[in-house]
Amino acid sequence: MITLSPITITKASGEQEHFDESKLVKSLATTGVSMDVASQTVDYLKRHLKTGITTKDIHDHVAEYLKENAPVNNYYNYGLKRAIMDLGPSGHPFETIVADVLTEYGYKTEVGVIVLGKCVTHEIDVVAKKEYKEFFIECKFHNSAGVKTDVQVALYTYARYLDIKSAMEQNHGIKISYYPWLITNTKVTSEVVDYAKCVGLEITSWLTPDRHGMSDLIMAAGLHPITLAYHIPRFKMNQLLERGIVSCARLKKAIDDNLVSDILTKNEISQTRQNIQAICKV
Repeated sequence: MITLSPITITKASGEQEHFDESKLVKSLATTGVSMDVASQTVDYLKRHLKTGITTKDIHDHVAEYLKENAPVNNYYNYGLKRAIMDLGPSGHPFETIVADVLTEYGYKTEVGVIVLGKCVTHEIDVVAKKEYKEFFIECKFHNSAGVKTDVQVALYTYARYLDIKSAMEQNHGIKISYYPWLITNTKVTSEVVDYAKCVGLEITSWLTPDRHGMSDLIMAAGLHPITLAYHIPRFKMNQLLERGIVSCARLKKAIDDNLVSDILTKNEISQTRQNIQAICKV
């Protein structure tokens, strides 16, 4: 079935392309939306389409419809990508999210680890260990849409890994296997994919590998960012992030331990508890 529309949309990168409803349906499917709701959402959006409409406007229209007509977790999952970007401009909260997600999948993780390489010293965003494997992870965070992680980041990640691996094997032997891993909250370029396959660099982008992209891992682990709690004012959100409270799970624990009463009012705490139950499992 032909899904291309004569209506053109303006992407975050400034590029223009024809509206393709199949892409929207696929995007909705990743949030758990049923086919019936996805079809109704597309019909609703079509009534608001006009040439030149931005992807941001499309996102807002879809979010508005889902908020009123879909299960609440669908609404929050659809806003996940933007909420992750709202963790910025610093990349540190994203590193914490990555570490927490990997911990849920059985890894032992550390954030911001200083590691001695053969030639120079490196600060690794996340070190993850499982059994006899150790992963040195570069977390490439972008806080604006339309930006892809390019091959320079992949080259940098792999070069650092080689320096660290050389020192580790020299000091500790080869009982442990070491691996490089690049994790990003956006897409990667085709050059990154080609280079990663060539050298054996693990890549996790927002949507890939299929069903194991960063968005899938966050949703499955229930570690949605606190930026989905839209009722919390931005200046208070920043205070929470500065304390390392980046996920709903961390925020719930902080509330239970009475660690945020100096930031959030009683009403905000009450609303937050309700939102946390709706947004993610804890």
